[in-house]
Formats: sequence, structure tokens, C-alpha cells
Amino acid sequence: MRITRTWTISLPPEMSHVAEAVARQEQRTKSELLREALRLYLSQRGQPLAVGAGDRVSAAGELAEVYRKRHALRQPGEAALRARFRGVRRLHDQLQQSRAA
Repeated sequence: MRITRTWTISLPPEMSHVAEAVARQEQRTKSELLREALRLYLSQRGQPLAVGAGDRVSAAGELAEVYRKRHALRQPGEAALRARFRGVRRLHDQLQQSRAA
């Protein structure tokens, strides 16, 4: 059983670009960002999502924030950076070869 529902929404281009940038900056999905915005809007209007949902949502938001902060502090080690660079270098070489052909 699905526990979420999918919505399709339209945003003006500038709002979309800003939302995407904020989501990237905060290392969260656009869905998470918009869910948080809706939670804040509803809480300002004094409309709880469901009985007890406010507490669960607050706890989940706090856990997500802790995770994002810890994740942001982790820097890749030298070996990981070298592996990434090799992958980029390989891709670069492949592109050069395909252009030459």
C-alpha cells in the first residue's frame, strides 16, 4: 500500500530555479523541500496535518536536519577523490576519442 500521493504542480521558472538551488544547497529532494514549505504554511494557519502528525513531522524534520548536517561534514578521502578523478578523466578521454572519430 502506497503511503504517499503524487502531485504534479506548476511553478514559474524563476521560482523553480530558486527551489532547485535551495534543495541542492540543503541536500534534500524537491519533494522534501515542498513538503516542509507546506508544513510551515499549515502550521502558521493553525491547521494540523492530522491528530499527532505535528509531533511526528517535527521529529522527522529534526532527524533529517541532523542527518543533513552530519552528511555535509563528511569530506571524501583522498582515495575517493582519486577514484572520482579517474572516472572523470576516463570520460573526458572517451569524449575526445569520439570527437576525433
